Amino acid sequence: MHRRYLVAFLFSLLTTQLHSQELELVGTIPGPATTVTVHENRAYVSEGPTLRLFNIEEPTRPSLLGSFTFPQNIYGVSVSGTIVYAAGDFYGLGIIDVSNPAAPEQIGYFQTPGQALSVAHAGSTVVVTNRLSGLELIDVSNPSAPVSQGSYFTEGYAIDVDAAGAFAYVIDTPGGLSVIDLSQSGDLEPTGIQGVREPSAAISVTNFRSPDGRDITLAGLMSANSGLELFDVSSPSTPISVGRYRDPGRPQTTFIGAAATVGYVRVQMHESRAFLADVYPPFELQMIDVSDPAAPSLVTSFVPPSTPRDIAVSGQLVLLAIGPTPGAATSTPSPGVLILRLKS
Repeated sequence: MHRRYLVAFLFSLLTTQLHSQELELVGTIPGPATTVTVHENRAYVSEGPTLRLFNIEEPTRPSLLGSFTFPQNIYGVSVSGTIVYAAGDFYGLGIIDVSNPAAPEQIGYFQTPGQALSVAHAGSTVVVTNRLSGLELIDVSNPSAPVSQGSYFTEGYAIDVDAAGAFAYVIDTPGGLSVIDLSQSGDLEPTGIQGVREPSAAISVTNFRSPDGRDITLAGLMSANSGLELFDVSSPSTPISVGRYRDPGRPQTTFIGAAATVGYVRVQMHESRAFLADVYPPFELQMIDVSDPAAPSLVTSFVPPSTPRDIAVSGQLVLLAIGPTPGAATSTPSPGVLILRLKS
């Protein structure tokens, strides 16, 4: 009984602290920038086919370490140690070694059947979404010689993927959410599958301890019109929709097709928080408390000077890539990446 009261008290204290947090601008990385990924003390920033590496150990003074240019545009980046995996449009999966950040070196390549749109990794398996075959599993035990581990043909256009533990979580439009066991090979079958209320355009997965002491694996799906739907995927075979969040102040948009909405909305889950952004004005980055997935709530927000393009989170740092709206006929140079710090 006392333990239950103690857990409730600590959770109440944590929630109070969480809801008193703000996002403070502490540094910037010069543009242009379309995607941003953080690993340890480095930020990986891409625009078109070029990936730049920055040291952000001192976030108020980020410094350029090096760069690498792939043959085609980069849509997503995932980092494991000193190995970087890039989803590179029709080029497929590019693999570079950044152990010498001043001179990144390409060590591997895998041609995906279609346009590579997003990438994630778990252990020695990399997962890539593409519009032709759906989801590709690639064995990178030897990054210099990646080999196909199998593929999963999604019902609709595969848009985005994340990986956590032994599973990959892929969304397609109009199909929904599929959970894939990464120990499989060949023609893959989903461990779990679940429809969504609205066409999804982005996904991110997190793990945290719930208020009642359970370890939860939570998938956050952003719809093409900026609604967040939360799925408890702690049991991979039975994903359960447990909560939804939509800011009533955000504009309601019309779904215009999977191909047209890639990169229009972003979600980044981190511990018991979800960070949301989209390209629709008025521009805003929102931090949502999802510690109670059934009742997600806004903690704080930040208004950037330009269009949000991507989000990365590491500890108390939140990096927001900003730039022109995708598909805009005219544009101004991208301001780059804003480095924000959570403060209480």
